[in-house]
Amino acid sequence: MTAMETLLASSFEKTFSEFADVDEIKQIKNSLFERYHMTLLSSIKDFKKFESITEQVLGGSGTLLIKKTFDQICHLESKLYHIVEIKDESLRNAILLSFEEPTKKHILDIAFDYPLTLWEIAAKTKMQAKISENISYLISWGLLATCDSEDSEDNKKYYSTIDSFSVNIEDGQFQMYVTINDILNLEPLKSIS
Repeated sequence: MTAMETLLASSFEKTFSEFADVDEIKQIKNSLFERYHMTLLSSIKDFKKFESITEQVLGGSGTLLIKKTFDQICHLESKLYHIVEIKDESLRNAILLSFEEPTKKHILDIAFDYPLTLWEIAAKTKMQAKISENISYLISWGLLATCDSEDSEDNKKYYSTIDSFSVNIEDGQFQMYVTINDILNLEPLKSIS
């Protein structure tokens, strides 16, 4: 599972639902559960499984829907440097909020250099107010990623998915670029290149 898959999963699920019809999504969800015992969101965080089931259910149109979805939420700027333009407004807002709010930013800083369990992150956080709520928020937006989804909840280790980000306003358009944290030498998604 890559940091990029985790970061884009929530936005991807929401946008994919705009392109695929209800019956197709139901078929994909059922197939994912039957084959991998996964939800749609968790399969997007393990993208090869999602891609495989989507192509199995939808055939060639599955690949087109995946590409269309990625085009809507992001654009890969540099594969070499893991730089992605985030187009999804709700994800951009979550990133900005997380880096502006002191507790969330502190959590992201703690989990930047190497993966830690949730307990280790909480223990190293100096600001004890609403730690679990802030960690949950960061996980739900994909700003904290787990190294191994197979581990039990107590053993999972999390790390920050974003190394850095920058914003640019060009012709009245707000643009955000994030550099994916390659802490584990993770490769970007092949599907968005």
